Amino acid sequence: MRKAQKQQVVEGLQEALRQHADLFLADYRGLTVKEMTELRRSVAQAGGRVQVVKNRLLGRALGEGERAALAARLEGPVAAVFAGAEPLAVLKALADFARRHEDLALKSGWFEGRLLGGGELVELSTLPPREELLAKLLGALNAPLSQLVGALQGVPRELVLTLEALARQRQAEAAPA
Repeated sequence: MRKAQKQQVVEGLQEALRQHADLFLADYRGLTVKEMTELRRSVAQAGGRVQVVKNRLLGRALGEGERAALAARLEGPVAAVFAGAEPLAVLKALADFARRHEDLALKSGWFEGRLLGGGELVELSTLPPREELLAKLLGALNAPLSQLVGALQGVPRELVLTLEALARQRQAEAAPA
């Protein structure tokens, strides 16, 4: 690869890093071309992009910023997975593929402004979807209010039932006389 071509690749990677805040690194050694195509499709459906580049070029693209720590983890064949608007969905697609294909291993990643190891990424991928987490939070916040409303409704309900029973009792006592 000529110097001008390398510079173009680095500039393309820098642009991808500007567009995608989150980046995951995976070791793809042993995957066939067909499996790699399948990986690209599944990640693309989740809103991400898989790109295989030379480690040195990706290291240059990472530069001196806060993601520079990720450059230290660039060893061996590495597939860079750029996450889109829903990085957790991309991570889940990547982890699901890794579970089905033993040759793919999550190495490291930059997620939500933090450097994470492969084990942390796998653990993070097991979280339920955002909507489900929000629904659980809403349910947890709503439960005490529902219990309070039920308790407050119980007092007048018991009063009404007691008054009805008293009225029936008095009617029953008044009827035989």
